Amino acid sequence: MVPHTMLRPFGVNPCAAGGHLRRHHARLCLRRASSVDATTGTLPGGSSNTRRRKKQAAEESRLEVLYDDGFGSATMKDYWEAVRAMPKDDGGPPRWFCPVECGRPEVDRAPLLLFLPGSDGVGMELILHHHSLGKLFEVCCFHIPVNDRTPFEGLLQIVEEYVKYESALSPSRPIYIVGDSFGGCLAISVAARNPEIDLVLTLVNPATSSAKTSLQAVLPLLETMPSNLPVVQPHLLRYLIGNPLNVAMVSVQNGLSPQETLQEFSNSLTSMLPLVSELGDIIQMGTLVWKLKLLKSGANYANSQLHAVQAEVLLLASGIANLPPSGEADRLFKTLKNSKLRYFRNRGDRLLMVQTIMITILLVHYLQAFPCFDLLD
Repeated sequence: MVPHTMLRPFGVNPCAAGGHLRRHHARLCLRRASSVDATTGTLPGGSSNTRRRKKQAAEESRLEVLYDDGFGSATMKDYWEAVRAMPKDDGGPPRWFCPVECGRPEVDRAPLLLFLPGSDGVGMELILHHHSLGKLFEVCCFHIPVNDRTPFEGLLQIVEEYVKYESALSPSRPIYIVGDSFGGCLAISVAARNPEIDLVLTLVNPATSSAKTSLQAVLPLLETMPSNLPVVQPHLLRYLIGNPLNVAMVSVQNGLSPQETLQEFSNSLTSMLPLVSELGDIIQMGTLVWKLKLLKSGANYANSQLHAVQAEVLLLASGIANLPPSGEADRLFKTLKNSKLRYFRNRGDRLLMVQTIMITILLVHYLQAFPCFDLLD
């Protein structure tokens, strides 16, 4: 077991050894896992068309897992409860954990999915999708305690050691990495340093331009403030937990009347405000200053390594809230050799809280269903 790894992902059957069995084989396991796929043999008195239709029906039946994604089994209330619990300082180092909600994958030889969080370090941003992702992946999330002061190079070493460990354990099994904001910088850096490992990256609003944000300009001023000063300013908190207004909108269902939408949004925001106040007491100025420095060093390192990334990359960028800054996603798309870009024009800084985003991630990795550019609502 690698250092700082407290929990190993739930065990599943590893892919068969052999260099020729790569990601293509792992994707085919979605279909091969179903017992009804045995209908591919010769049927007494049946035509080839009948066999083909039965085979197609069996495959489509198995692929229903991609669409019946379990979204809604967890809510934003569950997310906030997780956020409330995770920031408490336990004195431990950064570590991996396996969400209980994921359970065991329902497919044979399931690939590994590693989640690298944003600057908040909580690691629970996928909670609305744990149930659905657990059907297809072994899910393992990275947690950085709120008072941890491990520099970017140290965090990178922890992630890299775990990736190498899993790759050595099952060389033919691909590793999918979802990096949100700061986690995107970690994902880029790991991929650049390990081109020989079969990695697939999903970068969600990667923080590669964070070194140029307006808050970095006032960092010297923030450093002069008492380190134990609570961070209660929403503009400052949003760099760690996102825009509260955008987060509140996640709980609002589609298809409601304007009055119902306003009422649901108001209820969501009202229930969230006490937590924001709690986080203000937990997150102090010293923590914010450290996180900003961490973002800057992560962005600088990742940008210096973009040319070395050989892995497949899916970029997911918000279309509003200036996240990432205008032109940043396009710059990454042009720089990364093997990348695809998706803009979500009506979404803010919490893309992973939206159902369609995770469906898109699953589809692009398993079905390769769309071309290089598209605009999604």
